[in-house]
Amino acid sequence: MSYNRILADADAFFRRVMESQPQHLECGRGCSLCCYGLFEIGSADVPVIAEGLRKLHPARRKKIVARAREIVESSAHPDLRTCSPIEKERFFDRTAETPCPNLDDRGECMLYEHRPLVCRTFGLPLRNGDDYLGDVCELNFTAATQGEKEAAAWDLQWEDELGAEDQYTIPEAIVLIARMRRW
Repeated sequence: MSYNRILADADAFFRRVMESQPQHLECGRGCSLCCYGLFEIGSADVPVIAEGLRKLHPARRKKIVARAREIVESSAHPDLRTCSPIEKERFFDRTAETPCPNLDDRGECMLYEHRPLVCRTFGLPLRNGDDYLGDVCELNFTAATQGEKEAAAWDLQWEDELGAEDQYTIPEAIVLIARMRRW
């Protein structure tokens, strides 16, 4: 299955949950609670982000790249592929309030159609196969039954099976892409 197909499946799953349980989802245009704090994305997301950046107006792209560089430089960003689990945890703790460089002034994602997989499924409960994990956005599913949560749970499938060699943050990926594309 292609990665673009996985992204399309994630979008379709989220839409189905939104249609079947709208009372439990606060997600919507301009809600950017999940866009604060750095986290891992997979290496398959890098070319998706690159395509999105390529399609942007050069001024908007320049703004995003500058923000990403600032985040990487000011946060003492470690190499996620080689740092220790303790170093990674400390990094994510100290960047917990860092906004995604793709957010505009209204709190909307400027790369929405080209956002990583984790961004497409954040807000939904999670499961790994038959194992319900929870991990729900603090705004969503607050009054849902356990059955409703389980019905809305996104199956992580292969996502959590990525090794450290496949992990980036969004700002790190943007800086890498900009360097490769000479932006």
